[in-house]
Amino acid sequence: MSSPAPSTGISFLYVFIVIVLLVLLRVVRRTYANYRGTRFSLARTIAFGCIYMGIGILFSGLSFLDGVPPLLALPEILLIALAAFWSYSYSDRRISFWKSSDGSLYFRGGILIYLIYTAGLITRLSIDVLLIGPGMFTFASGIQLSGIALYGSIATDLVLIFGVGLLIGRSVRVARRYQKIKRGQESVPEASSRFTTRPRFV
Repeated sequence: MSSPAPSTGISFLYVFIVIVLLVLLRVVRRTYANYRGTRFSLARTIAFGCIYMGIGILFSGLSFLDGVPPLLALPEILLIALAAFWSYSYSDRRISFWKSSDGSLYFRGGILIYLIYTAGLITRLSIDVLLIGPGMFTFASGIQLSGIALYGSIATDLVLIFGVGLLIGRSVRVARRYQKIKRGQESVPEASSRFTTRPRFV
């Protein structure tokens, strides 16, 4: 009598956990780099922003397949817009640029935005893994959340969507500041100022 075949869902779950850990590791490394200061690249800033926003929107959107009312999409869109508007203003006071000795442009700041996004992503994925399990990979698990599980899913969706909006506002502000620096409308200090000024963590 042959032994039962291994569960495909469980295999997918292991692969997914590895992918999620790699994504979270990249987000954490990116957060730390922004705290310490990282060399500015407009293309890289846009690329990372799009990737993180895409991941956030994807996983929050999957909850509509598990019982979250589709009408929630309307307040989520409004929340993204409000968060982006607030973050655009907030980031201007937190992000700082400076030039290194070779003329390269560096920047840092607005770490609170990354922390909110990371917290939302971790809680969102935790609910998917704990409540839905391997079926989450079919994009049609057949599980309909209710009660506390449903409200918890909605709450984590809102946190994640809020973080997505914050990232949008921060990315736009960083790009606008770079354009001002490039046009000579904003001056930046030399590298020595980086070590004489205490970094603003949030």
